[in-house]
Amino acid sequence: PMITELMMAAQQQAVVRMENKKSEVGELRTLLRSVEIQRNPKRYLQVVQKVIAYMTLGVDVSKLFSEMIMAGATQHLVQKKLVYLYLTNYAESNSELALLTINTLQKDCRDRNPMIRGLALRNMCSLRIPSILEYLSEPLQAGLADRSAYVRKTAVMGVVKVFYLEPGLISQWNLVDVLYQMLRDKDPQVVSNCISALNEVLANEGGMVVNTKIAHYLMNRLREFNEWGQCQVMDLLSRYSPANEDEIFDILNVLDDRLRHTNSGVVLAATRLILQFTEDLADIHHDIFQRIRGT
Repeated sequence: PMITELMMAAQQQAVVRMENKKSEVGELRTLLRSVEIQRNPKRYLQVVQKVIAYMTLGVDVSKLFSEMIMAGATQHLVQKKLVYLYLTNYAESNSELALLTINTLQKDCRDRNPMIRGLALRNMCSLRIPSILEYLSEPLQAGLADRSAYVRKTAVMGVVKVFYLEPGLISQWNLVDVLYQMLRDKDPQVVSNCISALNEVLANEGGMVVNTKIAHYLMNRLREFNEWGQCQVMDLLSRYSPANEDEIFDILNVLDDRLRHTNSGVVLAATRLILQFTEDLADIHHDIFQRIRGT
């Protein structure tokens, strides 16, 4: 009897908690719809944050979908990110809500603010829903050609996400050629992302192809990259085979000052590449090894 009473009490408490949560969700809807709240950016953001907090705790706040879409019509980046988090969370489990989410993200992909365009495209590419791919082609292609470097580098990583969702679309949308063309982008971070994306997409073929033209181009731009990008480029160049000694010496001249870089990763990458390229030049290889060991 005691156990039965305890179980009944627990059930009653659960019912009360559920009713309280439903009531609180209703209150959140009222707050989100309040014109007074909407005119106060700080309070509006606080209500949106409360919705996300409930969602994180496992409370079903999907009934606030239309109100949250309205909350997403803002230039406030933090609020925008929270709304995207909400939309993508419910879109993946509800096909009807997914279409509404796609429409919202497509619209934001054309926003005048590049940060919003990039965020919308990133979230759109992150949706693990095969049915949305038909809507993704246009914003992704537009993102790859966007005037903002932030949007372009986001779009490049979006290609990788599409690849893992539907590999066949990469060739269908001619994205490998686009990524190779974008290696000449003026922004080094976009170029780094292109290298990463090509290596992912072409992994079964041995990764990105490094011919003489690409090798020389990347070598001449080496100093433009950040430390991680320099290591990435030098790792990529380890696949390249110089045609003759003159080309090897040209490469060594470019790499020489990388041995004095403050970042140990850059120094290590340059050392490994130099020793690799001089492996068949015994005297030079020995001299360089002694020089490196002495630094």
